[in-house]
Amino acid sequence: MLNRNLYTWTGLGLLVAGCLVSLSAYFIFLLTWLTALGVAMLILSLILLALGVTRPKLPPEVGSLLLETGIDNIATIVEELGIKAKAIYFPSSLTSGRPQALIPLHSNPSLPAISRTLPRRLIVKYGANPDDIGLLVTTTGTTAIGMLEQRPGSTSAELESALNFLFMATLGVADGTKVTYRENHIRVEIRNPRIENKNTWSHQCLGGPLASMAASVAAEAWDRPVTIKQEEQHQGKYFIELEVLA
Repeated sequence: MLNRNLYTWTGLGLLVAGCLVSLSAYFIFLLTWLTALGVAMLILSLILLALGVTRPKLPPEVGSLLLETGIDNIATIVEELGIKAKAIYFPSSLTSGRPQALIPLHSNPSLPAISRTLPRRLIVKYGANPDDIGLLVTTTGTTAIGMLEQRPGSTSAELESALNFLFMATLGVADGTKVTYRENHIRVEIRNPRIENKNTWSHQCLGGPLASMAASVAAEAWDRPVTIKQEEQHQGKYFIELEVLA
């Protein structure tokens, strides 16, 4: 079924008109300049039809609205519960098939070893201690993982390639990414980010949208939990420090 938008209908109109003009000019009127005009109309029609096919189903404004709504809902829950602990990003192997973030209800000094898959629920128990309870939430990184062509490998070069594909080629929210890895610490440098970070309560727990996506991709690449240690932005660059947990 054709995507009914302005590009498609204009392209179809030019395609029909270009065929009529070029054929009649070449075989009937024998006019070279009119034939060239018809061919130009055909070329332009193909360009417009291609633009119509590649046009996103949802406008960017709709995606921004859905993102802000989801973040506001999570922020309300986190703020009402008074949670101050940093979120821990888990790979899909530990969260029933899709990467998610665990927000501990209590600020525990260390994360217990998790050997079993967490249930797909909002409130989950992740350890043996009574205080090992948290909120398992979906983040922007959960959806972003699905945009990657394949799971990245556990090297800085492969993670950098995956983030460049995600931030530049797919989402267009940055001009480039540089990744360095040392002793379970990942430093991500993003050039010219185009997503604004709001200083909300949920931001303190989950990090900004770009940091959330970077943490989710890193957790999936290393197949281990990841937490956001620090974020800072200056001179047109956004720096994220991640820690890969044992």
